[in-house]
Amino acid sequence: MRNPFSLYKKKTQQGLVWYVRFWNEKAGDYTEYRSTGVAVSGKKGRQQEAWNQAMAILPTVSFEDAKSGATTAGKPFLEYVAGFWTKNSDYIKDCSNIRKKPLSLKYIRGNADDARLHLASYEPFQELTLEKLTAGHIRAWMRWAAESGRSARRINSALSAMRIAVRYAVANEDIDRDPFKNIGEVMEQPQEPGILSQKEVSRLIHSPAKNPHDRAVILLAVLCSLRRGEIRGLMWGDIENGIIDINHNFVCMDGLKGPKRGSNRKIPVPKYLEDILDEIRKLSKNPAPDAYVFESIECPGQPLGETFFRNAFNRELEGIGIPGKWQSRKPMPEDYVNEQKRRNLKLHGLRHDFVTLGRLSGISDMEIQALAGHKSGRMMEHYSHANQVLDFPTLKAKIEQAYLPKASGGSE
Repeated sequence: MRNPFSLYKKKTQQGLVWYVRFWNEKAGDYTEYRSTGVAVSGKKGRQQEAWNQAMAILPTVSFEDAKSGATTAGKPFLEYVAGFWTKNSDYIKDCSNIRKKPLSLKYIRGNADDARLHLASYEPFQELTLEKLTAGHIRAWMRWAAESGRSARRINSALSAMRIAVRYAVANEDIDRDPFKNIGEVMEQPQEPGILSQKEVSRLIHSPAKNPHDRAVILLAVLCSLRRGEIRGLMWGDIENGIIDINHNFVCMDGLKGPKRGSNRKIPVPKYLEDILDEIRKLSKNPAPDAYVFESIECPGQPLGETFFRNAFNRELEGIGIPGKWQSRKPMPEDYVNEQKRRNLKLHGLRHDFVTLGRLSGISDMEIQALAGHKSGRMMEHYSHANQVLDFPTLKAKIEQAYLPKASGGSE
């Protein structure tokens, strides 16, 4: 049986304090969070004292819901939001069973973490009921969050966790007004995703591959526009006759599922990438059709973890002279520049490379959308049938011409 509570440390204005979260068996998640009032100090951090205080609080914890007494409107606001972002809440069930758009466990957990880390620590929310929440409360929280150093992106994420929960209560007529009606988001200045130049892609391809798995990761993104989850979920049975059939997407917490937003598609594999994949297949201990191309050695039957993909991306870029985070034990030179960070180069950004350089090679927007799995409203009708009419040999030749110029062709 699961422990009824667990302790964790939280930074407050008074310093580091022990907090406790209580397990709600019906919700299948932690839905109650309280401060023990015990500061973290001394050699053992006063953990036993915090544990004793949590045991004293435990009998007072109630997971009462609307069906068992208290109305939704009269619930403590933080309790309502915490219960809303659990895998067995009415909203999550509605998304799966009524809207037929199930939410990923990663998304649910992300919103739950936003509520726990960025809402529960705001004192004015702790005594507030759902029905008493006003636009003034929300704006005051936004000011507090900004002044406490939270980024615009983090504030907007937590704001979304609140907004969705509150508007669900409005839609159910549990409360009769929407306090978010005139609430906008915090202005963000997102950095444009960085891309590799055509020369850099050429340099990458023509440099010796120290590790075929590393090289395959980056080429599947830049030459075939695969997302990280699609690379992790790629199976040997998905690759046949020079074509990758995108059927899988491996997501942390959710495991293996279908491609994002149903973007099943077929993609031609350029010759150079075919050779790399053949090399990996020969090295694989399990090249069966239902085995992962990037299977973990430590956990057979599972793909490699996300850390491998981040490190593979970093190693490949450093190999062509684009340094990343300083990892040597030697002191970092004063003039050292993390070019990957400065240029905002990320694995997912290589899909932008695919689109940008694909256009330069003469591939039409409709073909690019079909290969990349993009679904804009304007092109939806075209995209829905595009894979039925694509000329894969021609597209493969165009991609190879754009991304694989010969070393003697002056690409540098």
